[in-house]
Amino acid sequence: MKFIHTADLHLDREFEGVVQKTPYRPYKILEMIIDFAISEAVDLVLFVGDNFHCAHPSIKIQSYFADQLARLAEHEIQAAVIFGNHDYYRESVYWIEFPENVTVFKQESVESATLCLKNGEKVTISGFSYKHAHIYEDKISEYPSRNLEGNYHIGLFHGEFSGNNFAPANLSDMLAKDYDYWALGHIHLANQMARNVIYPGTPQGRTKKEQTNFVVLGTLTASALETDFHDLAEIHFETLTLDLSLCDTLAQALTFIKSNLTETTAFYSLIFENYEKIAENLQEAIGNDGLIEELRQHYVIVKLRLQPLLVETVQARIVVPDFTLPAIDFAQIFTNLPPKKEIQKLLGDSDFQAEVMENLQLFASQQFDFENEDKVT
Repeated sequence: MKFIHTADLHLDREFEGVVQKTPYRPYKILEMIIDFAISEAVDLVLFVGDNFHCAHPSIKIQSYFADQLARLAEHEIQAAVIFGNHDYYRESVYWIEFPENVTVFKQESVESATLCLKNGEKVTISGFSYKHAHIYEDKISEYPSRNLEGNYHIGLFHGEFSGNNFAPANLSDMLAKDYDYWALGHIHLANQMARNVIYPGTPQGRTKKEQTNFVVLGTLTASALETDFHDLAEIHFETLTLDLSLCDTLAQALTFIKSNLTETTAFYSLIFENYEKIAENLQEAIGNDGLIEELRQHYVIVKLRLQPLLVETVQARIVVPDFTLPAIDFAQIFTNLPPKKEIQKLLGDSDFQAEVMENLQLFASQQFDFENEDKVT
């Protein structure tokens, strides 16, 4: 038996942190997965939750999902689908009928289905779908022991091994079920918890944090399991740290920067270091967005950032005593801003808060000398 395991497609979620218009649409990853399934002549494709980013997906994206699953039927490939915490299932919001080759687990209690594959083998699949945004109780105890009548038994599980909000599980309890394979979802980074217990990660990253963009191609026989991770993503987020110490002029710096942007399907975050020779003009070009606008004519640039200089070049500096940068009270800032969800979401984002502190530290290190070894903490 040959199968593909994917999870966390989030089909209706756009790329985040990208302000440029690009020809790339993240939902296209589903077509690549279906193409891959057909080319590999698999028997089964497993979709392990968060197929959509919200619990009320648009009619258009619902139809797209169903149409792509129907393509598998032409090649006698079956699919099994569960829903996760983002796309928790409510039948009332769906405008589509799932194709006959698709087995959908719609209940929050664990169910099992035995499928007869095109090669004549039988596989039992056990799983559940979220019907609410959170599940606080352990679900593994609901899974039945291995079905000895079929050739294989696979568990579908969307949840976590830590925390309390998303069907918290224990790995030893999962392994005790003696299944041939556990297909996991919810964690967006690939992680092999055990030989046959795998998170593939999201197949198409939407942010710079989601860097392991895989699906699992698995082969089960009576005596063995083989798994391989495959990257089908069209787009990858890349963070590059560029050393500008050999750049004596702005022209040299621009040429050097562009020479490192080699991937047309990469979304770049660039960090510059050792830019002493061009510090003042480089800081100005980043501050007024001149450099990022130039680079965005040919590349997708998420952001630019300067590392603090080891040898400062700013002439007007002030020596101050031992100093610790105070924490920012983002909760207090909330009270002085319009109560808009977009603003609250931005200020509450840990990455945004960290970036604010980094920029403050950079400014302080460039403008002042500190008695405590020139370091702002």
